[in-house]
Amino acid sequence: MAMMKKILVLALILLIGATSFSQEWKKNHHRESYEKNNKSRNSGDDIEDQGFNFIIAGGCYFGSKYNAQYYNGSLENENNLGYIFGNKYWYDEINRTVQNYYPYISDSVYLGGPLGNMSYKVSVFIQLGVKYRLTKNWGIQLTYSYAHLIANGGFRLLYNAPAGNIGNRTGMLDNQYMVGREDRSMFDLSACYVFTTKSIVKPYLEAGLQFNFVRVKKMEAYFYDDNKNKILTFDVLNNYQQNVPGVQSDGMKVRYGGPGFGFSACAGLKIAFNKVVSIDPNFYFSASKFGLEGYKDKFSCNFGVLIRFVFNS
Repeated sequence: MAMMKKILVLALILLIGATSFSQEWKKNHHRESYEKNNKSRNSGDDIEDQGFNFIIAGGCYFGSKYNAQYYNGSLENENNLGYIFGNKYWYDEINRTVQNYYPYISDSVYLGGPLGNMSYKVSVFIQLGVKYRLTKNWGIQLTYSYAHLIANGGFRLLYNAPAGNIGNRTGMLDNQYMVGREDRSMFDLSACYVFTTKSIVKPYLEAGLQFNFVRVKKMEAYFYDDNKNKILTFDVLNNYQQNVPGVQSDGMKVRYGGPGFGFSACAGLKIAFNKVVSIDPNFYFSASKFGLEGYKDKFSCNFGVLIRFVFNS
């Protein structure tokens, strides 16, 4: 009887121990499973350390006003308003047309210079790239970016006010405009760092070197009347040919623009919905020298706002 009691007590102890062990094992198993799934879901740790990311992006680009002055028509620039005002046939046409639309001008008009308000419009920014992940945090990235920039601003025409007006003075016409267009290509080679978090949102930073190329596409002077109607348009790009009526051009065109370099940086957020694709809004910055004659010896600050679609290999 005593032996039976000992056996029952021992069995009860073993049962209690087994039950406790089973509950503890299940508890640990559920916790490990939850942590693994949560880690996979939130931090992307199920993505291999090494591999490729492919980038497609679009957004807005803000070019520096410094480079826009290349198109302001100043006589100090390689392409300037002296090209059309120095051509006798074009100047006669400008003078005759302007006087027809401004009857109070009884004398010749002449160039008064830029108004100093030349700037680029906000441009569409397109980007393609590839990144190689060295680790989960570090990577090397190469991107190609393209923007078509439009610069505009005003220039001034002067004329002598006719006798009889209040105060015999010089008159001004400020509603004349310059417009320049360029294609800007940028290659950025960057080191990248993605911060590890317990969320699907991960901050990242990029910094590196930029190599760029600018091609000047168009530069035009627009003349307007008092009612803001366009009355004349002239191509200001100097192709080293004097345009004479009845004389055929040799067909040669001079290409303006060229290569440059700089430094670029980017800061953004990686929103990793899954291990295949993420959406990465970011802010882009560059301090660059562009190949625009007269404006390529100084670094200019340019900005971009982008949304990237990133695909993991």
